[in-house]
Amino acid sequence: MTVRLGPLSPQAKPAPAANPLPNGMGDNPRCVRRDITNYLSSRFTRTEDMVTLIADSDDILTFQDRMQAVTAHPWEVADTYNAAEHGGMPLMGVHAGGHQTIGGDPGGDFFTSPNDPAFFNHHAGIDRTWAIWQWLDLENRTEQMGGGTSMFDPMNSPRQTLDDLVDLGVVGDRVWRIRDLVSTVDGPFCYTYE
Repeated sequence: MTVRLGPLSPQAKPAPAANPLPNGMGDNPRCVRRDITNYLSSRFTRTEDMVTLIADSDDILTFQDRMQAVTAHPWEVADTYNAAEHGGMPLMGVHAGGHQTIGGDPGGDFFTSPNDPAFFNHHAGIDRTWAIWQWLDLENRTEQMGGGTSMFDPMNSPRQTLDDLVDLGVVGDRVWRIRDLVSTVDGPFCYTYE
């Protein structure tokens, strides 16, 4: 399989050849590389980690924070980290843990990881985990929002609302409001997990 876009923020070592365009959108053909290990998956993406995430998150902000929890180098603090001292926050959440388990190029590149086919399987699992959490209290959890509009500065950016727009650009045929996309069985979606 050939990857053609990126890299933008490669974590693979050695790093792939730089993209000919500064925005990473130039044609840069190279083979997919993976760096799959069980170090993170055996610690942060186990079934019990997903059960804890679902059971211990009473609101969407807690759920999101625990799912995303990222420690830059968890192996450096794993022996001394105590989740109880950090409000129950895991050292790494199931979302980041899945990405980092796959690693490589483009899987380990935040900006181009969707170029790896494994990305979609991983995100289907993330969607399933969110759907289970939502279904446990569907009436109160379907339209919950938490966080800001900037991924890199969520605390200081404007609060996200259900009326904010989702524009998928060239891969979408229309612009949606978030409220139209927060249910797996209403709006444009009609799917469940068994």
